[in-house]
Amino acid sequence: MRNQKSESKRDIRQIIYGRQPVLAALRRADGGLEEIVVAPGVKGSWLAEVRQLAQVRGVRLRRRERRFLDRLCGVVNHQGIAARRAAYVYKVLPELLKSLPGTTEPSLLVAADGLTDPMNLGNLCRSALAAGAHGLIIPKDRSAGVSASVVKAAAGALEYLPVYRVTNLAETLKQLQEAGLTVIGTDAQAPLSLYEADLTRPLVLVVGREDKGLRPRVRRQCDLVVAIPLAGGAVSSLNAAAAGAVALFETRRQRERLKSLCAEDTPQSPGLRR
Repeated sequence: MRNQKSESKRDIRQIIYGRQPVLAALRRADGGLEEIVVAPGVKGSWLAEVRQLAQVRGVRLRRRERRFLDRLCGVVNHQGIAARRAAYVYKVLPELLKSLPGTTEPSLLVAADGLTDPMNLGNLCRSALAAGAHGLIIPKDRSAGVSASVVKAAAGALEYLPVYRVTNLAETLKQLQEAGLTVIGTDAQAPLSLYEADLTRPLVLVVGREDKGLRPRVRRQCDLVVAIPLAGGAVSSLNAAAAGAVALFETRRQRERLKSLCAEDTPQSPGLRR
């Protein structure tokens, strides 16, 4: 309970920490940073970019002892740099539904069904952006939110990946189905393999909780539930972030393969033939 309370306080103060998260926020003109704090003795070529961008963005840069950063961040793995910024603003379902027709390729969304571990959620955000996902959906209750720990684990991905927070995840999935998306859940016990599913269509990948997987109502809302084949042995399942990454990059692989096949089948115009 103490950790949850301190995490909540850091959310209110909107502290981000770590080299990549701070740099990613600085690189955006609308990153919303108000102040950057760097510990004495911190070195590296990245620090020159921090100074330069802070000057360009008009963000105050000051030095404070590492003990101060420990208290500010609530952790010691802040890499000697932290920043204060305006409150994180979640996007909402109407914005998501409105954005779907504007995607240049089949929509790919990730829904995290009640992930409570900030590291898992942050790593999932990073994988989602790297795989080309158009957004991440999280429920409002009984789920980790975008906290300092999540931002650190995401390593800058949250500066670019929209996060939609919804009141009812199952109902949200239903509305996305009505908008033409297929909902595919992941479950280690599912009879269908991930590699047997068609992931080239517009879809939502749903990743379940770290301990219990998909909640029953969310599972019932899925069009398909797939399992990631494992080699067996001592490992019988993957954590949420790892399972999400495997599913995301299998989706990416299938879509790249389809594009390659379509390009091979498209006749070239006479001017382009060799």
